[in-house]
Amino acid sequence: MAVVNTNSTYVNNIATFFRNVTLNALGIERDFYQLMEDRDVHHALAMCEDNSDDVDNALSEYNPQLHKVMRTPNKYPVGRSPYITCKHPRTRQRYINEVELFFLLANPIKWKKEKGEDEAFDLFTKFIRDSRFNVTMRKAKRLAGAETECAKLYHITRDPKTNDVKWQVVVLSRSTGYMLRPLFDQFGNLVAFAYGYKRKNAFGKTVQCWGVQTADIIYDCEKATIGWEVTQYPNPTGKINIIYYKQPKAWDGVEPRIDREEELDSKIGDANNYFADPVLMGTADAIKSIYSPETRGKLVRLSGEKSRLEYLNPPQASGMRKEEKDDLKESILFDTFTPDFSIEKMRGFGTLTGKAIRNAMILGYIKRSKNIEIYEELVDREKNVIIELLKFINPKMAAKLDELEISFEFSEPFADDEQANWAAIANLYKAGLLSLETAVVMLSLAKAPEEEIDRIRMQQIEQTLDGEEAKTEQAQETGKVKVEEEEHPEDEESESISESVEETA
Repeated sequence: MAVVNTNSTYVNNIATFFRNVTLNALGIERDFYQLMEDRDVHHALAMCEDNSDDVDNALSEYNPQLHKVMRTPNKYPVGRSPYITCKHPRTRQRYINEVELFFLLANPIKWKKEKGEDEAFDLFTKFIRDSRFNVTMRKAKRLAGAETECAKLYHITRDPKTNDVKWQVVVLSRSTGYMLRPLFDQFGNLVAFAYGYKRKNAFGKTVQCWGVQTADIIYDCEKATIGWEVTQYPNPTGKINIIYYKQPKAWDGVEPRIDREEELDSKIGDANNYFADPVLMGTADAIKSIYSPETRGKLVRLSGEKSRLEYLNPPQASGMRKEEKDDLKESILFDTFTPDFSIEKMRGFGTLTGKAIRNAMILGYIKRSKNIEIYEELVDREKNVIIELLKFINPKMAAKLDELEISFEFSEPFADDEQANWAAIANLYKAGLLSLETAVVMLSLAKAPEEEIDRIRMQQIEQTLDGEEAKTEQAQETGKVKVEEEEHPEDEESESISESVEETA
């Protein structure tokens, strides 16, 4: 027994040594682990990134009620009623963000099995469907474009009664009540992630809580009267089950122009208000000669050469103001690579093909390519997290899931392009320029491509056999007719004689 204990201690020492070497190589991770073990949550969170200022600034610009124009002071003339100045905010930020979302995720992401068994791939696609991946992905993209950051949490629990694994996908952002704190090492790898929220404890008091995840350990932290109460348990997937989405705000760089556009609109509104009621302007003698309202008819007597009575006309909008407004609109959209989907621009698109629309919307595709650089890596990481989660939920399928290789691509925003692509693939297959296997894979319509190919081949074989049977039956019937004609030639002679007699009669 002594030998066994010695060996066990020796193995544990080796494991501890290599763990310390790894943690020392990533000194930032070493410090974070140590702080969490010491329940020093405050200093552990201080090591993480805090982008609260950028998020607050983006949210204030995304909400039209918080725009700069809304702080325009009112006017309080002496002896007169206060004048509430016009405040006309616009939702340019929302429009730009929604167009950006449309070009990236208007249609669901397409998944394709590169290697592995169809059974494992079906399990993956079923999880994508059950977790509403496309919906949560759109929510995450919209929030990231509006707030500069958001996250998707794959929350894993066990049912205490049945011991079954339960999971839930939650989108985290400031606007949904969460504070996000990522921690990266010197190479840009995510080594820990913390998300803060508030909840009520058993006594009905609102307390601050933090969920902290690393690849090895998950921590649940709750603010206590003194210090923090920390509960930790192993991470079942071996990966941080959070995908952190971060990007510049969709309207980045055009903030001053948006403010100027709203300022101009508000000034035009003030001018219209000032001249909304007609203003009569005239000399004293002309005004005295105006008849009272009870007098029927209207008559004004001008007694002198310089007498004058006229309405004050509002100033007309100058050409410079109109030019500035048009330039602001065009520059805001152009500088953010946002196509103009106004009614005037869209009237002529009804007769255009998908390719022509794509050429007209080249600005949106330029921005789409830039966003793919950000989101392709993050979606790939989320795919790996889902596979690890499936291995934990379905341990019998772990080996098959390890062998599974899946690729993906962002779908085209305009469906006409996909339909044209499908037609081109079908024509190439009919012309013999594509094999059946390549055509099925390129179409990416079948959930199980291998099974679909087998079914198509079986149908082709059955059609071939049916055609051969039909030819055989036709040949047999033709042979029977010939045999009957050879066996009964007198029938044909009697028929010909009877026909000649009838013609003579």
